Amino acid sequence: MKYNIEEIQEKIHIRQIEGIGDRLEEDIQTILNRAGIYFRIFSRAKTPFSIAQKLEKPGYGFGENEKKMQDLLGLRVVVYYQDDIDIVRTILEKTFRQVGSWAKTDNTEEEFKASKLNGVFWIPEEYQRLYNGDISFLPIDATFEVQLRTISFEGWHEIEHDMRYKSPYGEEFWRNNEDLSRTLNCVLANLELCDWSTLNVFDKLAYYHFTEGNWEMMMKGKFRLRFESQPLAKELGAFLDANREVAYCLYRCPRPEVLFALLRDGYHDAITYDLLVKVINDSVADYDTKLRRKLSKLCHDVLKKDKPARNERLELNPLDVTPSFQLSVNLCHDPQRDVNQEFLAAVKLIANWAQGRFRNITGDIPDAPVDYEFHEAGYNLQILGNVSLGFYKLSLEHVDAERKGVVWRTKVSLERSERIRMKVDCDYCHNPDRLIRDSFTKPRFVDEIFRKIGYEDDIPMSLKPHKVEKMKEIEELGRFINNHARSLPVVLAVEEEDPERQININRLAETVGTYAHVFLVSKKAIPMLVGTSDFTPDELNGAVWVTFQNGEDKFYTRESIANSRFDFNKYAFDPGNVYEKAFRHKLVRLIKEKNC
Repeated sequence: MKYNIEEIQEKIHIRQIEGIGDRLEEDIQTILNRAGIYFRIFSRAKTPFSIAQKLEKPGYGFGENEKKMQDLLGLRVVVYYQDDIDIVRTILEKTFRQVGSWAKTDNTEEEFKASKLNGVFWIPEEYQRLYNGDISFLPIDATFEVQLRTISFEGWHEIEHDMRYKSPYGEEFWRNNEDLSRTLNCVLANLELCDWSTLNVFDKLAYYHFTEGNWEMMMKGKFRLRFESQPLAKELGAFLDANREVAYCLYRCPRPEVLFALLRDGYHDAITYDLLVKVINDSVADYDTKLRRKLSKLCHDVLKKDKPARNERLELNPLDVTPSFQLSVNLCHDPQRDVNQEFLAAVKLIANWAQGRFRNITGDIPDAPVDYEFHEAGYNLQILGNVSLGFYKLSLEHVDAERKGVVWRTKVSLERSERIRMKVDCDYCHNPDRLIRDSFTKPRFVDEIFRKIGYEDDIPMSLKPHKVEKMKEIEELGRFINNHARSLPVVLAVEEEDPERQININRLAETVGTYAHVFLVSKKAIPMLVGTSDFTPDELNGAVWVTFQNGEDKFYTRESIANSRFDFNKYAFDPGNVYEKAFRHKLVRLIKEKNC
């Protein structure tokens, strides 16, 4: 390949490009919301591989007759109504500095193509100043491309892009199937007809409501904006009832002029029918001056009465704190080793994890139990440690690089005596209104310390299930479950007579073995287990029993396991027992949630 992907990745900071895309997306979204337009907006930055692949094509370079790539950053605005494309186009032209002219789909009267409009604009200087990467070594402009489409063509573009224009087989894919290609064009023709017919339907509906004197519905059908549910003020409705020439003028006002007038109106939180009447009366309508003055005063009084009080200051509210992982265990002690060496080994593993998290922030985090502090905007690390006293405490805090407004915190402590006690507490802080998809996050050092030293929670932890076969083992298991010194949950799975229906207990232990005990009871031990429980042999066969530290129990029969289903089944086409995966997923989720 002509261009080095590693060099592109190193010099072009894609994350920052994506951040600029997020800002441009928010800017455009704010403007279109003020105009009341129905739309969706998306942004993307090209990957290093895509950059290299595109620049390999003929015509790109620094030469006089060569061109530069202009879509390192791309945005797509999808509108619901076809006539909004020209309105959004005008808004973008007036908002950003355009490069060249719009590229439009060229359709003759005898052919149909997916309609789209592409424009290129300079990235604003205020955003360029935030970028500290380097694009000068490649033929790339500091521009972004915007694609405008209707929602009818949005999905179709992806189909046509993949199956026609970017098909890896070129023209061979459609050769000798011109009739099918023509059929595909017929589908496109229907989509274009849908866009046109939708506008025609609402125009006729608006006229009907005008003749019936339904002023709200007339404006809804005519202007097709994101109106608030607040109804038209009775005073304005009565005015239009008494002055139908004014209502007719509202109906006849060109829609683009009204939307641009909304943008010129200044600050407004939402589009209401009252606001629309006021804006049209002030800036667009043309009727008797006395009527305009009278309606203007009426709108002023109505909007003043409805206008919510605005706070002078933005109030800062406390963030919610949600636990993401908790663990309190003793580290296993090997009699052949010095406990202090185990202590130092655990400290080093934790410090190496912290250094990995902060590798681009600082490089001098100590891997021994000494006092240390590091504070940078968004990143805080404090270590308190003493070898002779045998303690180590690390507190790490950092902002989430991908999710806005989220701060992650990790606290871990080690206390050395005859055994080393480790306590881990992880949580994240976020806006109360912000939903975080997954709250369980186990630091990597938890698994590393387990593999190299091991954990004890009254008994040793294991990534393999403890096998229970004899009566003595059942009695020991019962004592362990009832032991108040135990702090972690216990999962007890009973062997199934039909091996095809057995849950994958080994995979379960591998997943949760560092923060839960997993036991497998042999089917030979079921009669012995009956004597120590309230369950029948049939109920115990293939059952799973979970106990938590607070005494809460969950008991699942094989029937309830067989009836397990995914809400979102990623394994729908996988071979094997999907219900087993669904139950195991449910069990892991339960244990994780209890941990948090």
